Amino acid sequence: MKSKTWVLRHKNDQFVKRAKQLGYINRAAFKLEEIEKKYGIIKKSKDILELGSSPGGWTQVIINSNISSNITCFDLLDMKIKNNRINFFKKDFLSYNFKNQNVRFDLILSDLAPNTTGHKSTDHLKISQMIFEIINILDSTIKNKGWFIFKIWKGEEEKEIIKKLKLVFNKVEYFKPKSSRQESSEIFIIAIEYQAYE
Repeated sequence: MKSKTWVLRHKNDQFVKRAKQLGYINRAAFKLEEIEKKYGIIKKSKDILELGSSPGGWTQVIINSNISSNITCFDLLDMKIKNNRINFFKKDFLSYNFKNQNVRFDLILSDLAPNTTGHKSTDHLKISQMIFEIINILDSTIKNKGWFIFKIWKGEEEKEIIKKLKLVFNKVEYFKPKSSRQESSEIFIIAIEYQAYE
């Protein structure tokens, strides 16, 4: 059950109100909008992989930003949006054999998050493990010069994640959207231009 404090904060949140006004599924859409405004990568991407896609706030932004992109989505929960450009898999992405599908992506987006415990270090380790798992399949999922953008909660595993990304991407940057609650440890990492192995 959500606390009264959370309910009150949610009710008064300007981004929650704007999301309702604009017909967005949730306030998370604004975070991806801010990323796109700065980097403009969605509109340049033909094939996009979205991990942790439910309920569909980010997917709405992709559809609005690029009228011709193909979107492959994974989540354990159903999405609230349907579109003929969305190829949705209701399963753990780790159970999917990307190598046999002969498809690579210009952009990989992850809004994945584990069920939280309220213990910051534990929650950070759990989300970090998810990111490491994505990094481990990049060689079979991402195109040369592709981008990887993901959410993480700041913590001790962050340096190791950045270190691994810098080995295979041309540039790695941090981004904190204005629509991300300032008291939150949430941060987005932008890994730019994957360097495919020869």
